Amino acid sequence: MVEVQQVQQATGPLPPIMPSSAPPRQVPPAGEPGVLWSAVGQPLTGIGAGRYKLTATMLYFERGVLSTNAQQVPIAHVVDVDLRQSLTQKARGVGSVVVKVQRTNGLELVVLEDLPDPRAAVAVINQTAQAARLVEQQRMNTHHYAGLPPMAPAMPPAPVPTGVDPIAQLRQLGELRDAGILTEVEFTTKKAEILSRL
Repeated sequence: MVEVQQVQQATGPLPPIMPSSAPPRQVPPAGEPGVLWSAVGQPLTGIGAGRYKLTATMLYFERGVLSTNAQQVPIAHVVDVDLRQSLTQKARGVGSVVVKVQRTNGLELVVLEDLPDPRAAVAVINQTAQAARLVEQQRMNTHHYAGLPPMAPAMPPAPVPTGVDPIAQLRQLGELRDAGILTEVEFTTKKAEILSRL
């Protein structure tokens, strides 16, 4: 405890942390329906802050001072989200969120720099990406068969006549075979059918 006090006395009181001139935007702004999360970066210089926005389907990011670089990625293509925070960022209460996006030509890293409350950003981007991937997977696994006529209902099996004597049926079957009306194969098949109902 004494060492800490001596260090504080030697260096003087710590300067207060000044808030950035840009207020953090963590709540969806009014007039932007469908926005799940948005934020404005808070760089140390206060110049060139990135603007970021997340919807259920897309992640938008825009940066630049003299020129603007604006892009969007489908949120279902986000495969991983990580948090990086330097010592100066920690002191200012901001952090960088690294978003890994699966593109057709490979993996791309997108860095959302100097975000206020970066842990909340990581959580909401991860949850939204997971939900979007699930929806896309279900869509890919769903097959639509349009244009096919509706199937007719299957015919019920022929009712078994009740009260018919199976022995009499077998005699009649034998007579039809002897008369040459039924072949031996037809006789054997029908005989087996009648005997299976016993």
